[in-house]
Amino acid sequence: MNKGQITKEHIIRESAGLFNTKGYTGTSLSDIIDRCGIRKGGIYNHFENKDEIALAAFDYSFSLILASLSKALEIASNSKERLLSICDVYIDIIEGNSLEGGCPMLNTAIESDDGHPLLKKRAQHAMRIFMEKLTAIIIEGIENKEFREDIDPEEVCSYMIAVIEGGIMLSKLFDDSKYIRHCTNNVIQYIDDQMLNTERP
Repeated sequence: MNKGQITKEHIIRESAGLFNTKGYTGTSLSDIIDRCGIRKGGIYNHFENKDEIALAAFDYSFSLILASLSKALEIASNSKERLLSICDVYIDIIEGNSLEGGCPMLNTAIESDDGHPLLKKRAQHAMRIFMEKLTAIIIEGIENKEFREDIDPEEVCSYMIAVIEGGIMLSKLFDDSKYIRHCTNNVIQYIDDQMLNTERP
């Protein structure tokens, strides 16, 4: 990796924390320059404007979530454990501060609803990827007769994401991880009560 690429990745990595914490509107180019320790000209050697940095920073933050999910899913032995491991990843985002600022999909979706269409599209794409992964786990569980065959994977997926992301929002708002714990506990209870195939031998 050459010096230019190292510098560009440094800008993306440091900017990701800023955008995910302060938002697109709240993050200025001066903030990025100060955090990166790079002159303004050094920023423009790699990016045309703040928009380009914000999109690259979002992609970087989302890649960190995907990496955490992949690592957690690798050690899970069945579909229920895979769903529980997703809960653990999001608990760690709050309690372990594994991702500065929390969930980039949630943060970006709230801020860019109408104000930044490119970021909104990026968040939509990321959420679709996450939903596809979650839905695939649920379908696998149905096919393996671990989950009931009459559940709707898309509906279950929507419910789980809404509950988990809601827990993250409340935990960030009140600086208290009990909310993500409450919400993930509700997801676990939902899996046990509504999804597991009780007729499985």
